[in-house]
Amino acid sequence: MDVVGLGKDFDSRVVSSIVSPPLVVRLDGASFGKALAGFTWPRDDTVHKALISAAKELMRRFSSDLALVISDELSVFLLSYVPFGGREFKLVSSMAGLASAVVSSALSRVLYFDARVIPLRDSCNDILRYLLYRVRVGFNNYHVEIAQRGSLIPRNATPHINNVIKALGGAKLSWESLGTCLVRSRVELMGVDRRSGAPIKYVRRRIIEVNPLEVINDLYQKCPQAK
Repeated sequence: MDVVGLGKDFDSRVVSSIVSPPLVVRLDGASFGKALAGFTWPRDDTVHKALISAAKELMRRFSSDLALVISDELSVFLLSYVPFGGREFKLVSSMAGLASAVVSSALSRVLYFDARVIPLRDSCNDILRYLLYRVRVGFNNYHVEIAQRGSLIPRNATPHINNVIKALGGAKLSWESLGTCLVRSRVELMGVDRRSGAPIKYVRRRIIEVNPLEVINDLYQKCPQAK
């Protein structure tokens, strides 16, 4: 048996494509509604924190500077570097596997994600457009689910979101509807000089949690075509 020859043959059939930055990898929780029975519906703080932990780990491992956590999905932006030589199948399988492990461990449930790569046209305007898109989808879904569960709107014919908000008596602008953005930021810290014992200031890059509206507003100011 020619093991080397067989290996080359089957490896050559692997379905793959090469991707390059900037891009965003979106990971969606698979059947989370059923798997997370017993948690607060439609958004649970413990679940959201577990998703944030997974997103932070993905940012650290894959050199990401920005992520969005909303509903049961994670969007991780790779703007300057893609590992594995850009091989898409390795990227999505590794990210989905890591996210699944972190969230499953945190929630003591067997949970998993599917993942897809979405190329971005640039590192400013397209990020803004994507964030607006996913935040709006999460915002709409949250309010529709609340209104339907409260029998304020029919389940078989969803009204315009403006009418949904009106039926609810107003919009809820919180992490439940808007999600959480994670960004790498320069943080000034205080320390002590080892030799002199004098207090010193130093700067480190840290992943911090930010309201998505703040990130969107910042991009509106920075992106030339957004104004």
